[in-house]
Amino acid sequence: MSEDEVEVKVKKVVKDPKLSLKRFSQYTVATENGKASILKGCKYPGDYVPRFYEMARKLVCDILSANFDDQDLYFEEFKKQAAVYRKEAKAFPINKDPYKNRIRSANGLDAIVAMSMHLKPILSKYILNSNLTRRKNSITKNGVRIGAMADMLLFKDAGATQVGFLKFNFTTKKIKEDEVKAALFVLRAFFEKEGIKLDPKSCFLVDVFAWRIYVASDNSEIEKTVDKATIEIRDNWDLI
Repeated sequence: MSEDEVEVKVKKVVKDPKLSLKRFSQYTVATENGKASILKGCKYPGDYVPRFYEMARKLVCDILSANFDDQDLYFEEFKKQAAVYRKEAKAFPINKDPYKNRIRSANGLDAIVAMSMHLKPILSKYILNSNLTRRKNSITKNGVRIGAMADMLLFKDAGATQVGFLKFNFTTKKIKEDEVKAALFVLRAFFEKEGIKLDPKSCFLVDVFAWRIYVASDNSEIEKTVDKATIEIRDNWDLI
């Protein structure tokens, strides 16, 4: 580069309102300052995207899709793979992502194992298929695009009929109940858009580190909350 040349880094700008499912659900319970911060982060996303628990998410979805008759096999495999991740992590500096990804995913797998008794009733009731290849699933409400990817799809009738879905939350911070309601509403809305009628009692969000499983409900108030939030986002997007 010559003396007269200047390297300019172009800031990425998302033109139309677009939020991930997590960021949208967080928005619905955020303070005014929190809402502004979320919108700024979504409109001007950085190049760095942390994926600390994605190894665990993919492994869990892949293994549960095997639909073992013996459910203990799932959790034995999760425990074994957690140990593998911890061993692999030793090859990397502790302040680098390859280390963090493995250690945190190992912790996530351990948490799944610890809540096995809560998960077994779901695993015994449905046929489960991974849905992780459909990362572009979304709904658009009041001009706002919201990510709507479920981690797993739940079927009955020997796999012929989808009746629900399962979404994992791997963050160590306990998710708020109103965030859960918003996330479950958006996910159900996506499948309704696709013409798939789901049973609310078969639509789950698993807060892994809190060892808690939430079930969707038919609540008109959460629809009002989502409607209000999307209108706010649409009206404020260009002001950020």
